[in-house]
Amino acid sequence: MLLEEPLSPKGMTVVGLVQSSVGRMAELIDNVLDFAHGRLGGGLTLERNAHVSLGKVLEQVVDELRAAWPERRIETQLAVTKTVNCDRARMAQLLSNLVANALTHGASEEPILAGASTLDGSFELSVPNQGEPIPRSTLERLFQPFFRVAARPSQQGLGLGLYIARGIARAHGGSLNVCSDQEATHFTFLMPLA
Repeated sequence: MLLEEPLSPKGMTVVGLVQSSVGRMAELIDNVLDFAHGRLGGGLTLERNAHVSLGKVLEQVVDELRAAWPERRIETQLAVTKTVNCDRARMAQLLSNLVANALTHGASEEPILAGASTLDGSFELSVPNQGEPIPRSTLERLFQPFFRVAARPSQQGLGLGLYIARGIARAHGGSLNVCSDQEATHFTFLMPLA
């Protein structure tokens, strides 16, 4: 409602900060609810839909992250040429969690790449980023709930993003894996199309 009123530049800045905070809080609440639902035995619920372009949904997620992180470069390489029968909202959540993780832990001067493709009967979504490699001891715990690697003093979150991302992958009959070396840290979601 405030955005519909004439505001000073300072007022616009304050409204922008409020919007960012509300978005971050909503994401935290959603993650806690997903965690609780999964722990209570219900698992993650899916609403599969093969009729909406998945590429457009993924591009919208990246556009939202670009707006939230204007100082960072996020590139896309989307080649989703076949129908993907999946829960679009959950795929958006998975991509958002992976890109947000890369933005938090990756090298700030290097771009983040969000890639998606349909090849050989599979759908693949990948998010590589450059930066320090993840130690083996950390890799073993990375997908555990509430596990966090401190990256920056201003770091937000509860340590549920990767745990929920893996839950989304499994709910779709797919897998989410990570490999990390001196060149890059690479998260890859893979699921069969059929």
